[in-house]
Amino acid sequence: MAAHLMASCYNNLRYRQRLILVAFCLGGFGLMSVYTSHGNKSVERNSLLIGEVEVIASATKSTNSKCSHQKNILFLKTHKCGSTSVYHTILRYGMKKSLSIALPKQGNRWFPKWMLFQRNMVAPFLPDKDRYNIVCHNTRYNKAEIDKTLGKGAVRFSIIRDPVNVFESYYKYYKIENRIRVNLTTFYEDPSHYFYLLLKSKSLDLPARNPMMYDFGLEVSDFDNRTVIEGKLKSIEKEFDLLMIAKHFDESMILLQQLLCCALNDVVGFKINSRFDNLKEIMNDSLKQKIREWNWADQLLYERFHRIFYTKVQRHGTSKMSKAVSQLQREREKYKARCVDGINVKNIGKKVKTAKILVYKGNSSDHECQLLLDPKELIWNYMSPISVKQSS
Repeated sequence: MAAHLMASCYNNLRYRQRLILVAFCLGGFGLMSVYTSHGNKSVERNSLLIGEVEVIASATKSTNSKCSHQKNILFLKTHKCGSTSVYHTILRYGMKKSLSIALPKQGNRWFPKWMLFQRNMVAPFLPDKDRYNIVCHNTRYNKAEIDKTLGKGAVRFSIIRDPVNVFESYYKYYKIENRIRVNLTTFYEDPSHYFYLLLKSKSLDLPARNPMMYDFGLEVSDFDNRTVIEGKLKSIEKEFDLLMIAKHFDESMILLQQLLCCALNDVVGFKINSRFDNLKEIMNDSLKQKIREWNWADQLLYERFHRIFYTKVQRHGTSKMSKAVSQLQREREKYKARCVDGINVKNIGKKVKTAKILVYKGNSSDHECQLLLDPKELIWNYMSPISVKQSS
């Protein structure tokens, strides 16, 4: 009866207003955020706890039990989305499997952020005609140049986050309040003015609007062009195999394991660069709504791939997912006991160093622990021409 009623209500809603009523009673999701769309605006509705209801027919399809190990990989490392944790996992994965990893020139931690990715940005560890197995450092997505860089059949994935949380984290990390002398609430009284003020300063790694879509290659000049944005969203859906969801990190890692066709241990990782909760901005509903409206391209991205993510979880099987997540968490605790000696507090951020994050103190004598805790410190030595066994 309940399932029939929910399905009936769903069918009576307009297409753009359909609630994504996917339940995960066995999968451990419980509460989920639900949105409706109205043009460029999106309003967050109350979280719902519902039964396991089939509202997306394709979500019930079984997954193919056969897969092949993936060694050609693009991980688009998005800003302020918990991407460093995934980045560490992919670096570790690549080094354990002797895969070649495209690194930025001159020992940089990322490729130039104001430019779309280009093959010539890569440090010349391999001849120009050769392809790398992995691209995973911060860059802006450029399909044609990625295709020139990676081996054939590369899987492509990224991670996204609620735009409200992305922008709050962005505002804190880049010390926007110190730069323009206004807090987050004041910024959203006239976001266009402060946006262009920051843009003209050319002092930031990415613009103070739609940072996720910017990472996916959307240009600033198209931030209000709905036709271009809709086209970009369609391209992302076509070209990417998986967009992980930050608030469902463990479930995302299980889907990544499935995509890569790898062992569970390959996707075990720790939460990296997480901030203390008491340092996060407390935002009222009005401010959250303003953030969604200003970053409406990011909001459309999040809504679209939030739905797709839940469909993928349903296809995986909620009971199966619940068991896999529990196993992943047990494995993480085993590695934590083996590798973590303690936790430090580190000051990070641009300009004024006030953002505090948790940093693990690790067992430096255990190579596997080094790979888990800070693989980027090992990557340059690993990628010497002598040490890399090229896989193609």
